[in-house]
Amino acid sequence: MSMLDEVMKVLTYYHGENNFNMNPLVPEDVEHYARAILDIPDDEYILAAMRTSFTQFHRGIVIGRDAIYWRNDHKIETTVNSLTWRQLSEQKSQFRAHRRTVELGNGAVFDNIGSLNKTSIIINLLDLLIDRYQSQHNSTDGFIFNEKEEMTLVKSIPNNKKELKQQCVESAADAETVSFISITASLFNKIFRHK
Repeated sequence: MSMLDEVMKVLTYYHGENNFNMNPLVPEDVEHYARAILDIPDDEYILAAMRTSFTQFHRGIVIGRDAIYWRNDHKIETTVNSLTWRQLSEQKSQFRAHRRTVELGNGAVFDNIGSLNKTSIIINLLDLLIDRYQSQHNSTDGFIFNEKEEMTLVKSIPNNKKELKQQCVESAADAETVSFISITASLFNKIFRHK
């Protein structure tokens, strides 16, 4: 079995779960926003994407050929927003599942708030993919797929990354405002109903 087949077999197990889409079924708009927001290089192949926000790609994780990329809620601090498969492999023993976050070692934290997947499932997925990466026995940062295999992967590069980034910033701010307003309204309703 080829390396791409092995990786896709692992991803297939999680496909369709809680906004988890894999190549070639990652919606184009999700890929465009993710590439813009996460500064994913144009030569990177997105193998899977999982949104943890309800609109566009404010938060979530992208699994690429060379690395994973993520964006957290602004309240969750992290030292980096991407790690190569080599870095993940080296930090695997430091992975920790918490209620809402996944520690990836050396201060790298993924915000799993908004996902129906348990943090332990995210670690399990990464562990399985790291095992595949390590089975290559080479010194590259990412997975090695042959050229013919890569041609089967879909890649969609937006030509308006700056505009998409701005739209996402505005949309995230709107979503946070709506969330704050809905929480406040819910509290007022509870208070006044009990009187």
